[in-house]
Amino acid sequence: MAAYAHKDFINSLVAELPDLRDELEECDGLLQAEMEAFAQFTQAAKTSGDLATYERCIQFADRLFAGADAALAGVFRMSYLEHLEFEGSRGPAAWRLVPARLQNAWNQIAAENRRLQALPQKHGGQKAHDRDVGPRPTGGENQGSRERGRKRPPRRGRRR
Repeated sequence: MAAYAHKDFINSLVAELPDLRDELEECDGLLQAEMEAFAQFTQAAKTSGDLATYERCIQFADRLFAGADAALAGVFRMSYLEHLEFEGSRGPAAWRLVPARLQNAWNQIAAENRRLQALPQKHGGQKAHDRDVGPRPTGGENQGSRERGRKRPPRRGRRR
């Protein structure tokens, strides 16, 4: 069986979900944008409680993901699966509708995202408290004293 490619995805998606046609045309043939439109449509169905449409979207995604070429599979992972959320009151019911193949792929993506978030990050030499306090103050206010709401007196002697 030949792998599904971009054109197969669009033709099948429009046939399966004709309501998406106008939105897909606005994507100017960009696969990632088209996939994101499909992800938003799927997520909106879940959010609104239309689990029948949600299940239809998920089943469609599973069929195409199973036979996707490398490019389409990569975009499915990055622009579809990664954007599906299972939080909130409808999350557990929505998760139960996801076939095992997509659950496995989603879990792999989630694990990779957790791993990447856990890696130490370089922040251009800023101190932790400077990064986390919001916009830099103006008017000569000192960084460290900003949290305490007062100006720090000028230092005397050598600077390190």
